[in-house]
Amino acid sequence: MGKSIREHGTQQAARGIIRLLPKISDDNLIRLTYLAEWLSNDPEVLNGIRKVRTLLQTPGHPAKDLFHRVLEYLPNERRVRLFETLFNGAWFEGGKLRDKWEKEQGFRPPFIMILSPTLHCNLRCKGCYTLGYGMRPQLSLEVADRLLDECDELGIHFVTILGGEPLVYPHLFTLLERHPNIFFQVYTNGTLMTREKAQRFADVGNTAVVISIEGGEKETDAWRGKGVYKRIMKAFEYLNDARVIIGTSATVTRQNVYTVSSLKFIDEMISLGSFAQMYFLYIPVNGKADFSLMVTPKQRDHLRRQVNFIRNHRPMFVLDFWNDGPYVEGCIAGGRRYFHVNAKGDVEPCVYTHIAVDNIHQKSLKEALNSHLFRHIRSRQPHNPNHLRPCMIIDNPHVMREVIQVCNARFTHPGAEEIYTVKKDQMDAYAARWGRLADKIWKEEYLTEPEHEKVPSPTLAEARESAPAV
Repeated sequence: MGKSIREHGTQQAARGIIRLLPKISDDNLIRLTYLAEWLSNDPEVLNGIRKVRTLLQTPGHPAKDLFHRVLEYLPNERRVRLFETLFNGAWFEGGKLRDKWEKEQGFRPPFIMILSPTLHCNLRCKGCYTLGYGMRPQLSLEVADRLLDECDELGIHFVTILGGEPLVYPHLFTLLERHPNIFFQVYTNGTLMTREKAQRFADVGNTAVVISIEGGEKETDAWRGKGVYKRIMKAFEYLNDARVIIGTSATVTRQNVYTVSSLKFIDEMISLGSFAQMYFLYIPVNGKADFSLMVTPKQRDHLRRQVNFIRNHRPMFVLDFWNDGPYVEGCIAGGRRYFHVNAKGDVEPCVYTHIAVDNIHQKSLKEALNSHLFRHIRSRQPHNPNHLRPCMIIDNPHVMREVIQVCNARFTHPGAEEIYTVKKDQMDAYAARWGRLADKIWKEEYLTEPEHEKVPSPTLAEARESAPAV
């Protein structure tokens, strides 16, 4: 009886949310959060909903403006699709399926799968983490479709599509259309976007498009090629006109870190229609490691502080893949929260950990997620008690070497072994330099506060100033 009452309440809450979506107001945003609590029993999800409500109720916090931006941008039918796929599908209904698998199989499927269905690409960006794979591998429609069917069964209803360049993949829209219950993020260099493709993304309604951009025209063209920036601007135009959810992503290097973390850059991205900014540090994993591109410890901390400031002062969702370790208690790879399937079918612990023991052509996704490699990685997490040092590649490289040896993992492309063999001393030295600063920050700013949201951020004047010399 209790279960049926709960299920009835869940159904009523979902209907209530859909009824409120056309009626956007500050009060209704708060009502949406109370209704959303009926959709999940997961303490982590419920805590997240309550934190969002607190932000919405905090005078001057930009969360309210962000929600208004998204909902006022989307036609109502796409607001409903966003709720059905991203929120109800990926978070709530997907969570129930993941609960079920955890009880029955002894391991919990992750929230996200990263899928690179093709390595074909029209660009050859400097420092791209995929350079070592080559540009030929590509998954067939049959294999990619089956993989997404398995995700659906496991409750993995959030899938990020990488490449290569996804818009080169001939089956992209077929996959999006065949899997309407999955929410997709498609990362693109933007140069192949057309009005017709933008409208197709809008029509499927279950996809956000993330455009890669490394700063202004100078920085972007230096990384991606001459003329790319101007072509990206057309992509923004087409996606805005079609009312597609847009995000932006930057590869952060020693050369562009101050540009992409500046308020000027964020304000420009907002003006171009981006609702989310993702930051990914350059990681030397492509077999051609260039340590001069890696951010310095001071730069990495500068990015951390800027991200915290942006979150509190701009209507933009921001993700900083490395510095956000404290929010997720360290590393999320190995299927703890996410994993990667590359265009050859290798099931890798992370987009940047180019090792595997299983391939999706020979194993089911369920088997691969419960492999000895993934189990061993999960058993070691977190790799460091300081969650500002979460990564087993650049922060704790000794862990990655131990994982490779113990699990007899193979490298998934020529040169992937470089930073674990001939350049391991450079990786250890890099990790040690960041470790000294990160441990000081962790002790002074995190261990003294029960909530990492209280980490000091720069003042408005400081955020606007040019970065100090490194």
